[in-house]
Amino acid sequence: MITFGETARARALRIGTAAMVCGLLVVGTTQSTGGVPSASDRASVVDLPEQVLDRSTTVDEESTAPTSPKKSPPTVTSPDGTVCAPGRSATLGVVFSAVFDSFLPQIPAEHRGAARAAKTKALSGLHQMTISDLAISMHPSDFGASDDAPINTYRDPISQWIVTQLMNVKDGDAGRPIRVDNLTVSQAVETAWLYFYLTAVIPLTMAKDTMPTFYSVGPTSLGTLITLPITIGTAGMKLFYKAISNAVVDRCTAQMTPAQIEQAGRPDPDLAFTSQVPSIIADIAGQVSIAEPGTCPAVADMSLGRVVERTSEYLQAVAPNRGTAAEVKNRIRGLKQFMKITLVPHNLIPADPADFSTVETLLSYGLGVAPYAGGALTDMLVGLAHNLAKGDKPGEMVPMWDLTVTKSLTAAYFAYALTTQVISLIQDQAASGLAATMGGVDLMPRIKGVINAPNTYGLVVFHNVLRSICLDEDRTTVAGTGVSATRW
Repeated sequence: MITFGETARARALRIGTAAMVCGLLVVGTTQSTGGVPSASDRASVVDLPEQVLDRSTTVDEESTAPTSPKKSPPTVTSPDGTVCAPGRSATLGVVFSAVFDSFLPQIPAEHRGAARAAKTKALSGLHQMTISDLAISMHPSDFGASDDAPINTYRDPISQWIVTQLMNVKDGDAGRPIRVDNLTVSQAVETAWLYFYLTAVIPLTMAKDTMPTFYSVGPTSLGTLITLPITIGTAGMKLFYKAISNAVVDRCTAQMTPAQIEQAGRPDPDLAFTSQVPSIIADIAGQVSIAEPGTCPAVADMSLGRVVERTSEYLQAVAPNRGTAAEVKNRIRGLKQFMKITLVPHNLIPADPADFSTVETLLSYGLGVAPYAGGALTDMLVGLAHNLAKGDKPGEMVPMWDLTVTKSLTAAYFAYALTTQVISLIQDQAASGLAATMGGVDLMPRIKGVINAPNTYGLVVFHNVLRSICLDEDRTTVAGTGVSATRW
């Protein structure tokens, strides 16, 4: 939803990619200077239009927002009244100007006038462009998440975008336009990675997993050699993104006034897109917050029994008549009895790969290339070893009613992955037989990349979302006092 002819995805990707380049320059500069702004940095503040500066909200207005993005308070003020803003507050307009000004001395004197005119035109263009916040993703710290919040561990680009939109809906900002020059570096980096992940990483990964072996030479196939750069490249991009994402959030990035920092990354109050959030999404967003250890346990830590109870209450509340509500209640009663008498060995459910230690992750990667057994089967073995190392008793039984959401989703993940692996092995055998009749050339595409996509990009994403959010009704203060919240 952009005000010009290009699509939101193309514009957001182009904007975000430029921001990632700015982020690299910022990281390199601050690492070499120890994070202290230089004199040229302090002189690179851009005077934004007065109407932008006048829109900053007061502290009282900010306190009324339930989950508004939190900005780091200014600590050191320069003589000109500016402070060095981190990536979560530094806007693209300011950073663009700062990067431009750092290169200006290198431009020949006779061309500097034209360069300044080009800079002014570019800043004006950025200010005129708007993008919907529905197309933007944000870093966990933008929601005030602590360093220990589970969202920092259990997140992927898609789940992060979903959580961002839930928090936007909760704050009443869903579908509102943001001027591109007011996007923060952090927002742009997260958004760039989201669209790169959707348009490049996922398609390339699926293409890699569907590639035929073509021709085998010993333990190595031509297909493996072709897809090796894709495997290494996608893994490297993920590490590259994490390094940039975490580096720009709190690092001194550019000099800004407190008023600019207060308004950074916020929707423009004078503009509006026509959009309406579905009522069920609004209901969900109104009852969740970012999960925090000790004060707001993640939904994924809830028991299946409590999920059934909440679902029963909701279905009865929205039932069209009393007869339907009574029928729902009777059905749920039978389900409760079944779940309470059915025992499961919960410690025999392997640990989720997201909970693997560094050594276990490396072991998983190493065993993943093992013929026939590599993949889901070896991950299950690593996950079981993880449970044993924690001291979990393999034979311990619990009612299904008490099984956590995480345990149940992890079991579903491994069941699906193991099924996919078996299907892939069957297809490999069929492809080998067919290749024998064609001089050893295997041209049969593999289906693993397609049939495993719902697990990797569906169930895993859903699990990450549930691990990142909590119910407001479960939220407590540090002192242990419950926070009142609306419940279904």
